[in-house]
Amino acid sequence: MDTKGKEALKSKMLRILSVDARTSMQDLANSLKTTKVNAYNLFNELANERGLRFVPEISIDKLWKWEFIKRARLRTKRGILAEAVEELPLTGFGEYLIFAKFVGKKPSDEEITKAIGNSYATQFAARTKGEYDLMVYAVERSYEDAVRLTDTLSKGLGKYKMLAYTLKVWGNFGFFPLSNKLIEQFDIFDTYKNLLFGLNDGGRNTFTDIGKRFNQGPAQMLYAYDRLARTEILRRVTYFESKPDKSTRIVAVAKIENDKAFEDSRNGWFAKLAREYERRENECVFMCDTPSPRGTIVVAELKGKSAAARFLRGMRSGLKGTEISSLQILKVLLGSLGIRDFDMHHTSQYKRMERNRSLPTAAKGFETVENPNALD
Repeated sequence: MDTKGKEALKSKMLRILSVDARTSMQDLANSLKTTKVNAYNLFNELANERGLRFVPEISIDKLWKWEFIKRARLRTKRGILAEAVEELPLTGFGEYLIFAKFVGKKPSDEEITKAIGNSYATQFAARTKGEYDLMVYAVERSYEDAVRLTDTLSKGLGKYKMLAYTLKVWGNFGFFPLSNKLIEQFDIFDTYKNLLFGLNDGGRNTFTDIGKRFNQGPAQMLYAYDRLARTEILRRVTYFESKPDKSTRIVAVAKIENDKAFEDSRNGWFAKLAREYERRENECVFMCDTPSPRGTIVVAELKGKSAAARFLRGMRSGLKGTEISSLQILKVLLGSLGIRDFDMHHTSQYKRMERNRSLPTAAKGFETVENPNALD
């Protein structure tokens, strides 16, 4: 196989694994129109080259469903109304970004990491260059809890002058890999939690292997997988790259100045990205909406400064009615970015635009046979 053909197959394999990392090796071979042996070899090369880690992509905003169901189980209807509904505000989690600027002397990496502490909430932290010096992604029960997390960080770096703010976000594309410490906080049935632990440690592990770890059978794990997928808490099992091949990571912040211009242009910009990334590797890692200041934040991973400048130009030309600034991620201090080559036609946002007939029907995606326990 020539180098160009091999790289094309690797690229297609990454797309398939990003949508369903539990695709069997035979199904991968069928989709790539190659032999099972070749598929194994390509898979192993990719896993080593990019440090592929297979993990569940969890919908943070939908966790409240099973937390509420667990609390309501075995109660009478009157009990549900009197007790479970009262607890509803305590169920679920939210996503938050913390940005900090140091005035004068800046703390060391070790001091920042120590100040962040061992909180289950903090999933990602990185030094940045630009308007802010530090970015933190956290998952907490409430905005008040997220603000307390910011206060804890500020107190831990008390000898430095730090200006920080906490921002509630709603993710609509991409993800940050979640820690087992956070999954432990999910107030869901043990079987569901055990499945998420098993997938987080190895997303391609069989249900038999995951079940053995928790003294449960494969049928229980399959049932939990099906239930979490049906309620969209488990979006998919996907991958992230622990050894990405790109050098420049940016955080682009679009603040809305004209609501109508922004809303009129947003779908077109997203659809353009989806079409572009059909032909080349996806550069976007995470996108989210923000309420105050109202706007959109995009984390992208690119090949060099010129690619970053081109990406920002594309945002400025595509997203009307916005003021766009950017940060450069200099060093990851905690966690990982969910870097993967993901086909945007599989996003909920793109499918919503299809339903609303606000863009042409998406191209047909990869076809794989659903058999999540057969990975050989």
